[in-house]
Amino acid sequence: MKWEVFSGLKRENRDKRLEEIRVLTKRIEKFAPSRYRKERFSRYYNYQMMEAYIGPLLGLLGVLSDPKQLREDEKETTKRVFLRLKDFYDVRDRLSMEEALDDERLLRKMEQLLVFFYGRPDLRGEVLREHLHGLIDPKE
Repeated sequence: MKWEVFSGLKRENRDKRLEEIRVLTKRIEKFAPSRYRKERFSRYYNYQMMEAYIGPLLGLLGVLSDPKQLREDEKETTKRVFLRLKDFYDVRDRLSMEEALDDERLLRKMEQLLVFFYGRPDLRGEVLREHLHGLIDPKE
């Protein structure tokens, strides 16, 4: 007896997103520093196993998969990456943007991400904070 309730519709969507993650992962692995491959797998790619992280992981990997963006517009790309990283690590959206920008752990993860994926240890500390400065609307 086949139950329509248990049809594969949700599984198909999940499978499609997992395939997109695999494609992005392969694209990233072509340019990312090979010495950080283990870190990328343990800290990012392995989250594809948990349903709540698939969407945010897909968004994060989508932004990370084009290294040309970082070379062309470092400041804007850094902002986009940070927003995706916040979505990924704050799945329940508990942090306001101000709290996220003040969260030392999240900023450290951002610094590590820039090293692990782009090999850019120079984007940290005050340089990173300067790039992320425009994320908070001064009118608020």
